[in-house]
Amino acid sequence: MKKQILAVAAALVFTALAPAQSHAQQVTQAKVPFAFQAGNTMMPAGEYQIQRALPEVRTLQLIRGTDSSASTFVLTNVVESRDKNAGSKLIFHCYSNECFLSEIWVGSGQGLKLEQSRREKEVSLAQTENELAVVSLPLTVTP
Repeated sequence: MKKQILAVAAALVFTALAPAQSHAQQVTQAKVPFAFQAGNTMMPAGEYQIQRALPEVRTLQLIRGTDSSASTFVLTNVVESRDKNAGSKLIFHCYSNECFLSEIWVGSGQGLKLEQSRREKEVSLAQTENELAVVSLPLTVTP
């Protein structure tokens, strides 16, 4: 938790101090029809933009509601898929009535995996009453 707070604080400082980039950063967008947890933050259903929090740091992502209702930073780990033709998508783990953002896939077999939150670990351990469903939602690249 302390490491996450430091990473977010560093992201805010570097974002404020970073010079303007000459090239546009890739932003992806998805409509999520259900509330979900990203990291340790609850996010309402809605349309979201996902992008790097810092242009040079691929693993720190900013997830922001297009209506500014919610936003959060999440730390991720880079993952690769054997399927290089896989499209851009968000992967959620859903148990009963709780969903957790698990992966962000940006196409070309490249993805980012979020660490399982404390709450998701608790919910997943209660397997007797909670069955896992994996939900995939498409991402679109916005100019």
